[in-house]
Amino acid sequence: MSWRDIRPVAVGVPRRGDEVLLSRLSDESEAETFYRPIGGAIEFGESSDEALVREFGEELDVEVVEADLLETLENTFTFDGQRGHEIWFLYDVTLAESWPYERDEFEGREPETDETYRAVWTAVDALDDVTVYPEHLASLL
Repeated sequence: MSWRDIRPVAVGVPRRGDEVLLSRLSDESEAETFYRPIGGAIEFGESSDEALVREFGEELDVEVVEADLLETLENTFTFDGQRGHEIWFLYDVTLAESWPYERDEFEGREPETDETYRAVWTAVDALDDVTVYPEHLASLL
């Protein structure tokens, strides 16, 4: 594996009281539903906070007005039968728009694959009862 196989990503977790906004995704090859923070790849020459703002704009059409770095994490995984390796910059995020905080769930869109996902508010204390990545997300919040 070369350095080019490691993907740096910026992901964020907006908060609504004791809940966080996460993407609900499925790995069809494993018949698994899981949750992860919203965000994506950092492009060459882009900082992680710039990528975070861009990703939230692209996926949810919202503006990030505050982003505080919580942790830098390493994640190795298998998705859809393919091994992956990512370095995550995990942020606590505040959004400018009020509408995401007013809905319990809504649609997000991954522009690279033109696929949609559900963005859902999930109680932090319920994260131990579902499959979530990173696995110890609740302890970081």
